[in-house]
Amino acid sequence: MYNSEYKGKQVLVAADHGSFASVAAAAQAEQQIDWWDRDSADADICTACYAAVEIAEHFRLALGDPPPLLVNRDEAARIRDCRLVIWVGPPPATASAGAAWQNWLMAREAEWETLPEEGYVITSYVEEAAVHWIIAAKDRLGLLYGAYALLEELGFRWFGLGAAGMHLPPPKQLEPRMIELLDYPRFHTRGVYSEHINDSSTELLDWLGRNRVNFASLDHIRNPHALQKRGIRICMGGHNILYRFLNPHAEYPGSYDDNDSSLTMGIAPAQARPLTYAEAHPEWFGFIDGKRSFNVGEGDREGFGDNFCTTNPDAVRELCRRLTDDLTDGEWKHADYLNFWMLDNGNWCQCSHCRDAGNCSTRMILLVHALRKHLDTAVESGRLKRRINIIFPIYHETLPAPDRPLPEDFDYSSCYPTYFPIERCFLHPLSDPRCTESNQELMETFLPWTTDGDRYYRGEVFMGEYYNVGSFAACPVPLMTIMKQDIPFYYESGIRHFHYMHLTGGQWGTLTLTNYQLYRMLWNPSADTERMLEEYYELYYGSEAERARGFYETLEEAMRNSKYLKHYQYSRGSRHSLTGYLREDAAELFPLQHMQYDARADSSNAGISLTECVQLLSVCRRLLDSALDHARDEVVVARLLEDELRFAYLEDMVHYIYGLVRIHSFAKSGADSRARRAFQRVRRFAESLEHNTIAVSPSTRFRLYDNGLKASWCEQAYLRYKARYE
Repeated sequence: MYNSEYKGKQVLVAADHGSFASVAAAAQAEQQIDWWDRDSADADICTACYAAVEIAEHFRLALGDPPPLLVNRDEAARIRDCRLVIWVGPPPATASAGAAWQNWLMAREAEWETLPEEGYVITSYVEEAAVHWIIAAKDRLGLLYGAYALLEELGFRWFGLGAAGMHLPPPKQLEPRMIELLDYPRFHTRGVYSEHINDSSTELLDWLGRNRVNFASLDHIRNPHALQKRGIRICMGGHNILYRFLNPHAEYPGSYDDNDSSLTMGIAPAQARPLTYAEAHPEWFGFIDGKRSFNVGEGDREGFGDNFCTTNPDAVRELCRRLTDDLTDGEWKHADYLNFWMLDNGNWCQCSHCRDAGNCSTRMILLVHALRKHLDTAVESGRLKRRINIIFPIYHETLPAPDRPLPEDFDYSSCYPTYFPIERCFLHPLSDPRCTESNQELMETFLPWTTDGDRYYRGEVFMGEYYNVGSFAACPVPLMTIMKQDIPFYYESGIRHFHYMHLTGGQWGTLTLTNYQLYRMLWNPSADTERMLEEYYELYYGSEAERARGFYETLEEAMRNSKYLKHYQYSRGSRHSLTGYLREDAAELFPLQHMQYDARADSSNAGISLTECVQLLSVCRRLLDSALDHARDEVVVARLLEDELRFAYLEDMVHYIYGLVRIHSFAKSGADSRARRAFQRVRRFAESLEHNTIAVSPSTRFRLYDNGLKASWCEQAYLRYKARYE
């Protein structure tokens, strides 16, 4: 029930529901709206009413029934005997609160005029016994974000998914009072990227919207209207573009084999064997090592292979035509952004025309420029109803900045690159000069894209981080310290767009903090991160806050070398990976100073050793068990159990890798009896991982994540030792 401040008084939440029957009806009308018509008034109304419903529902959750009354704003101006009125959008001029809003505008005109996109204002007005909270913005997302800012000011938090991840304030915190807020996002794009999940979870969509995520690139988009209502713009594309739109093995329309015997027997050409793209136009495809290559993978190899000849104008035209058709009325017709990527680690054409065109980045930019022209023509003709932003990769072979000027009419406003530092370590911040083995090499490519005075590229840059890179496979790798240092650095370097790979769909465990901290910092990278972390432990873990913090911080230290341990990092142009070396049965497993087996190198590059990692995980286990022993609040217990599920998976994973390292050492030295004994222990962890399908799910695309053993990325090493020592 309501507390005494609200009993006998109405709480109103007012919004303009336009031509819809009610505020609630407008809030649920997303399927009726063309969100890709940027001038749609109904889109503004739907999101504003959804914001009003969100406020009312959160009040109901905190205070109980009856919920606040949802009313049209004109009706709200006539209702009396109110304790609190919350206006989602400026009040009408006929209401006394409307005059108060006009007074605010006159007093703070300059602040309003310069309020950035997605920013909001919350101001208060007292009329007799009623408090009015006015949420105002210049766009629908600003209103939605203002609603969430108001709820946060009252004490609501959305740390994790669903009701279990939400913090409700005590009723006293919702008492009417004067509130004055003005804020806006510092990062323009605050994105989520995942090749493993879709948008079918309403809990996930709610979490994204409430934490101001406004960009989504997911494996499949099934609910585009639900995303758009929450202000989440949709990105399509990726490394599969050539497979879909310029596949050498696909049928080339309207072309047939002249040597097909059916053509000489009077049979209609429709029954003859059609040519493939490679057969019809071999010159369109990459010239690799002295011959044309038609290597574009499919199945598990989709997205890999050899790129096409990007200087062949007919090939470029065909690719752009087919992409434009698909973006107009095909599978990607709901895209607001296009990840326009070539093949993953793909080889680039070596023909003389391509070599003369510039380095790989220059060629990529010229290709982007051509696609932009095709899309603009489609918009001008009325065939394509929206302007799509094109995002291209700064990744592996395109890490070096363009080596010559861009076209004079290159559209910087809608075409920009994503810098992907997949080669980095997480032991050091990206800009740390002490990391001479890895991150400083990346800085030599980062600065020429972002801040160098003589750079050719002069536009905005997207950042694509790897806080749950594919081979981490949802292992809990806290990165509080790295994010505290990296995200402000990115902002100071001019980065205004950000996402990370790969968000998981549920059972986040300690990944909850990674997700929550990231989007708080993307909203404002200069906010008090330490205070945010304190609040997270206090509100999420209650009486167990101190033990939980110790657990997180110890786990972060244990996993500081996670990139080398579980993925890879580059040094001097070469890839180094512990799991990779185990797969290959390499002679040396620890060639980098970053991570040694049982000691730390005397170097600024040096971090935690593998044996130290194992030891610290034991400390983590004691802290987590102690928290579970002492917790009494069932909500806190559920959160700790989710942490435990994911941590147990990590324990098995690290002990498994540690055991393989020991077997490798014994086997190389001829100590077979010790290797055999070590294998017996590793087998227990391997079997536990193999039976663990929960921690790695869901992943709808990749067999590597069928279970924890496959997700180790070094199952081959285990099978090799199994054949030898079992």
